[in-house]
Amino acid sequence: MCGVLDVSRSGFYKWRARSASKRSVANDSLLGYLLKTASQEHGVPGYRKLWKAATDAGFICSKNRVQRLLQGIGYRSRVALKPGYRKPVVGMLVAPNLLNREFSIKDKNRVWVSDITQLRCKEGWLYVATVLDLFSRAIVGWATSCINNAELVHAAIKSAWSKRQPDGAKLMFHSDQGVQYRSEQVLSWLTKKKVTISMSRRGNCWDNACAESFFALMKKEWFNPLGTLTRDEASVEVQYYIDEYYNRVRRHGTLQGVSPMNYEKQVTQRCLL
Repeated sequence: MCGVLDVSRSGFYKWRARSASKRSVANDSLLGYLLKTASQEHGVPGYRKLWKAATDAGFICSKNRVQRLLQGIGYRSRVALKPGYRKPVVGMLVAPNLLNREFSIKDKNRVWVSDITQLRCKEGWLYVATVLDLFSRAIVGWATSCINNAELVHAAIKSAWSKRQPDGAKLMFHSDQGVQYRSEQVLSWLTKKKVTISMSRRGNCWDNACAESFFALMKKEWFNPLGTLTRDEASVEVQYYIDEYYNRVRRHGTLQGVSPMNYEKQVTQRCLL
């Protein structure tokens, strides 16, 4: 590892043996207090109220510092606004609704739809981003993270791309108007791949109904009976539900009662005849 990273062995062992900085110790102490207070109040307070509690307890910290520490571990107030009810960010690109609710697609890798949902875990929120191929309703890419940002969406898209290897010039990518999808990181990557970008109209969840429907199924069928899990446990369950059950086993009404993977196989076999 030292050879690959071009680091001296003595430097590595010195780094490993060094004590934590004063700032790190202070952050750990502050974060421990914030989480303890949030737990005592059943996850209700947001970062502003927790900052007030911390300053009243004698901690010297800013609101931004408290917010950054809580975001880093994925903490979110129970009463925080749900996704989709954010104020618009001025200056960010909004693509037109080119999909126009035309959800019946005759070929794979022609239209992908994507969305993000959240699962409450013991440590806080776990965010799940998926990419669904409208042709077979298969989940072709997904990613999880404790932070809801553009990197989460980017990871899901790259996962789908590596599995399907589509022709970007023939592919449409549809999502809502979330800041993650309008980020420079995501838009520039799709543009370089020559992908056509489409976005739902603001406040109109039906424009992305297939992606929304998948999350509703996953929560009702799989996660509601499991109760509250840790983030690691929830990530494992997401992987199993998508890769082993939903894509391979679960019968889909839109696909004449077969699973997404079996539907793709049947269509491929018919084309070869």
